[in-house]
Amino acid sequence: MGKGSRLLRGKLCIADETRYCYQTLELSPVLHPSEKIERLLARLIAYALEYEPGLAFGGGISSTGEAPIWLRDQDERVIHWIDLGQPDEERLEKQVRRVERLSLYLYGPQALRWWQQHGSAMKGVDAMQVVLLDWAVLETLAAHLGSGFELGVTRSEDQLYLSLGEQSTEMSLQRLAAGWRSDH
Repeated sequence: MGKGSRLLRGKLCIADETRYCYQTLELSPVLHPSEKIERLLARLIAYALEYEPGLAFGGGISSTGEAPIWLRDQDERVIHWIDLGQPDEERLEKQVRRVERLSLYLYGPQALRWWQQHGSAMKGVDAMQVVLLDWAVLETLAAHLGSGFELGVTRSEDQLYLSLGEQSTEMSLQRLAAGWRSDH
C-alpha cells in the first residue's frame, strides 16, 4: 500500500440473476491518493459484475503494468483484464491481443464522448466488452462510501439495483461493445 493510501474494509453483496452468481465477499480495497472515490466505486461495481473465483484487484492507479481488476491462472497468466475509465487506447489494443477476455467499464462525465472519439478507431475493439456506468449514480453513491461499507449490487439483465448504507438507487448498464461475452 502506497504512502497516503486508505484501506477500506467492507462487504460486497452480489446478487446477479443474469449469471446466477450470489456471493457476499469481505473486501479491503485500497483507495490510492490520486484516486477519486467514484473510481473506487466503479471498481467495486465492475468487480461485482465480473466476479468469479480468483478475481483480484490489481496494484492500483499508478501500476501501469497491472489491470485495475484481473483474473489470472495458476501460472500467473492474465485471463481476464478489466479496465476502468478512459484508459490509453494503445494499452487496450496491446492487452486485447494478450488476454482471452478484456472488459472496459467506462465512467465519468465525458465517458460517452471519449468512446465516440476513440472506440471505433481502436484495433481489436470487437473482442472487447465495453460497458458505460452512469456517472450521476456513481457521484450520488460515492458520498456514502467509507470504511465499514456494505455495497449491494443486484443485477437483472442490464439493470442494476445498488445499495450503500441508507442510500439505494438504480443504474442501467449501457453496452457499447458486446465483445467476447454472449450473455451480455
